[in-house]
Amino acid sequence: MAASPVQSKHQQIVRWMNAQIDSGAWGPHHKLKSEPELASDLKVARGTVQKALNELVRARRLYRVRGKGTFVSSHVVEPSLAQSLLSLSEALDLEGLTVSTSVLGVKVLRTAPVWVREALSADSRTPILYLQRIKQMSDGPVAVLDNYLSLSDFPGLQRVDFKERRLFDVIERDYGFSIDWGSRVFDVVQASPALSRHLMVAAGTPLVRLEQVAYTVGNTPIECSHVWIRPDRVRLRSVIKREHT
Repeated sequence: MAASPVQSKHQQIVRWMNAQIDSGAWGPHHKLKSEPELASDLKVARGTVQKALNELVRARRLYRVRGKGTFVSSHVVEPSLAQSLLSLSEALDLEGLTVSTSVLGVKVLRTAPVWVREALSADSRTPILYLQRIKQMSDGPVAVLDNYLSLSDFPGLQRVDFKERRLFDVIERDYGFSIDWGSRVFDVVQASPALSRHLMVAAGTPLVRLEQVAYTVGNTPIECSHVWIRPDRVRLRSVIKREHT
């Protein structure tokens, strides 16, 4: 690591680490040496290394896994949707990213798809709210979301401004439900003409589809959804642990 008379030691380390990442010497998910090892190699105090690492984590060039170490981030966003019941906006917020919402439609369905009624345990007489939105980052769309909820649980929900409000936030704050757990299934589908227009990709482009059902503390299904995600913009990362018996 070359010294610079105008940069502090931790800034020199940041510059050197950025160079390792940019050159490809440290690829996505490369595990860095421990802080004591880096301090010894670079002949600086451990606190100086820690300050540099913290700066690169804030810049999303590195990420930490508790008890495992510090790793190089991927070139695409990797929210924790595969291991936590977070909304897409919440997950991207945790990555330090700004997300905006466009509402494509809000409809009250008297005839809802069979899978929706089964997922929500709703009979044929229950009106279902259908909410369709696009989630966008500064450089374009990342996902289309189709959400379904029973209006018997959420009277007046169709009047909420979902351009400004998050669905899970409305469910919990405005209606007093506590979302406890959910099931998510992931598969890959081809973009339909409508999805291709919304996500600005060619028709037939592979998309990650997430099918979700969210439940309250009392194990009552309260929301179900389909989410179509551009895999060139967002990848799903899951940190898992092997159970030994």
